[in-house]
Amino acid sequence: MWPSRISGFLGMITFCAAAMGIVVSPGKQQDVTGNNPQASKNAEAQPNPGRGLSPVVRKSIAAAVPLMVLAIIWFSPTPAGLTVQAWRMLAIFAATIIALLFQPLPSGALMFIALAFSIVTKVLTESKALVGFTNSTVWLIFCAYIISIGFMKTGLGKRIAYKMISWLGGSTLGIAYALGLSDLVLAPAMPSVTARSGGVIYPIVRSITSICGSEPGPTGKKLGNFLILSSFLITPVTGAMFLTGMAANPLAAELAKKTLKIEITWGGWALAALVPGLLCFIVTPLLVYWLTKPELKRAPGARDMAERGLQEMGPMSRKEQVLTAVFFLTLIGWATGTMTQLGATTVALAGVALLFLFGVVQWKDLLAQGSAWDTLIWFGAIMSLATGLGDLGFIKWMAVKLSAAFLGWPWVTAFIGLGLVYIYIHYAFATATGHTAALYAPFLAAAVAAGTPPMMAAITFGIFSNLMWGITEYGGGPNPIYFSLGYFERPKFYALNFIVTTVNVLITFAVGMVWWRVIGLW
Repeated sequence: MWPSRISGFLGMITFCAAAMGIVVSPGKQQDVTGNNPQASKNAEAQPNPGRGLSPVVRKSIAAAVPLMVLAIIWFSPTPAGLTVQAWRMLAIFAATIIALLFQPLPSGALMFIALAFSIVTKVLTESKALVGFTNSTVWLIFCAYIISIGFMKTGLGKRIAYKMISWLGGSTLGIAYALGLSDLVLAPAMPSVTARSGGVIYPIVRSITSICGSEPGPTGKKLGNFLILSSFLITPVTGAMFLTGMAANPLAAELAKKTLKIEITWGGWALAALVPGLLCFIVTPLLVYWLTKPELKRAPGARDMAERGLQEMGPMSRKEQVLTAVFFLTLIGWATGTMTQLGATTVALAGVALLFLFGVVQWKDLLAQGSAWDTLIWFGAIMSLATGLGDLGFIKWMAVKLSAAFLGWPWVTAFIGLGLVYIYIHYAFATATGHTAALYAPFLAAAVAAGTPPMMAAITFGIFSNLMWGITEYGGGPNPIYFSLGYFERPKFYALNFIVTTVNVLITFAVGMVWWRVIGLW
C-alpha cells in the first residue's frame, strides 16, 4: 500500500503548491512595483485565485492543511518495514514542510511547535529534538549571514556592482554580465539569495531600466525584459557554485553526511561546480538575450549611473577595506580546509570574530537582523527533524522504494531520471530549503543504491537544489520580487524559465559528467 500513500503525500504537496496563490500570495507578496502605474496594472492583471477570499479564510486554510496532512499520515496504518515511530516522524515532518509552504505562522514559530510536538508525543527524545542546534552546518550558515550584514552595512556589495557595470556596462549584454559577476562575487559570503539578488542586484537593475525608459509593458522590449529575467535566472547558477552560495546548500551537505557518511568540503563543492557552473553562467545571459531579443543593444546611461554611484560613495572606507581582507581570508580558509584541517565553520567563526573585533559589524546590527535569527531557529529545527527521519529508518526505507522503481536500469539512466524528477517536482514547492529538506536525502540514497558514485550524486543534487527554484514565480525568495514588477505575464514567465532552467540542467549533466570524471568523482 505504500505507493498509494506516497503518491497521496506528493499529491497533497502539489495541491499545496496550487493553493499557494490562495493562501500565500495575496497576503505575503510585497509591493515592489516601485509605484509604477503600468507595473501595478500588469501585476494586478495576473491570475490570482485567492482574490475575493478574506484573510480569515486564507488563514484558516493555511492552518487546516498541515493539520490534515499530519492526521492522515499519523492515523494511517504503518507500512511494512517501518516502525510506528518512523511513520509518525514522517507525519510531523510532512506537516512541517506543508506549514512552511502555507505560513499560518512565521517559520520560527512553526519549528518550535514541531519540535515541541515531537518531544511531547515521544517520537523524539529531547536531546534528539535539539541536536540540530549543535550542528556545525547551522552555525556556518549563521556566520555567513553575519558576513553578509557587513556587505550591506558598508555598501561594499553595491560598490562591487557599480564597479562591474562601469567596466562592462557599455552594451546591454555587458550590463547583464556585470550584474551576474557582481552576484557571483557576492555569492560565497551571502547565502541569502533574497538579500543578494533582491537587496543588492535588484535595485541597481531597476534603476538601469528606469534610466533607459524600459518599463513594464511595451517599452519593456527595449532592455527591461532581458535584464530583469537575466538578473533573476543568474542567481540560481551563482548559488549552485559554492557551498555557502544558498541557504539550502549546507543543509544538503549535512544530509549527505548523515545519509551516506560522506563529507562535502567547501573546496570540493566549488571544484565540482566550477566547469558546469561557469558554462551555465556564460550561457544564461546569452540564452535570455536570444529569447527576449532586446531592442536596445547599448545602454550608455547605465555606465554613467554606475560612475555617479561610485562618486557618491567616495573612496573605500576603512571598514570596507577590512571587510575585503576578511572576505578573501575566509575564502582562502574555505578553499584550503583539507590542507589546514580547519573546518568551514571554524573559518567562518574566525572571520566573524574579526568583523566584530574591527567594528565592521556590531552586535546591535546582528540583533536587528531578524532573518538571521529566524534562519538559525528553523535551520536547526529542520536539521533535527531530518536527522530524526534518518535515525528512525525512514530515509533508508524510502530509498529502497525509490530505487526499486529504477531496478535494472543502468546507473547513469537512473541518476538522470531521479535528477529530473527532483528538479521539476519543485513546481510543488515554494521554498528551496523545504524541498531540499524533504527530498534530498531519499533521492540521493536512491541514486547511490542504483549505482551512482556517492560524492558525485551528493554534489549534483546540491547543484540541482539551486537550479530548480528558478522555474516559477514562487519557487524562491527573489522570485516574487522580479515577477511582480509586471514585465512578464505568468505563462510567458513560466515558459522562459522552463527553457533556461532545462538548458542549464542539460549542461550540468552533459558537461558535469565529463568534468567529474576528470577530477575523479566517478
